[in-house]
Amino acid sequence: MVENKEQQATMEKMNADVWRIYAEISRMHAEQDKLKSEALKITCETFWYPVAIATGFYAAVGTVIVVAQKLFS
Repeated sequence: MVENKEQQATMEKMNADVWRIYAEISRMHAEQDKLKSEALKITCETFWYPVAIATGFYAAVGTVIVVAQKLFS
């Protein structure tokens, strides 16, 4: 009887450890997903910021050229 209770206590401790590990794995998956979304955001920003700056630069140069043509013609 005592041996059975010890086995049951051991099994309950093992179950608690398994659930704790499962919770830790779930937390790590959530953190990994968060980091992936942040990395995607940074990747998009790295691409689109220079594109926006170049577009603004070309628009400004085009405007200056058009204004200069109208003034000097």
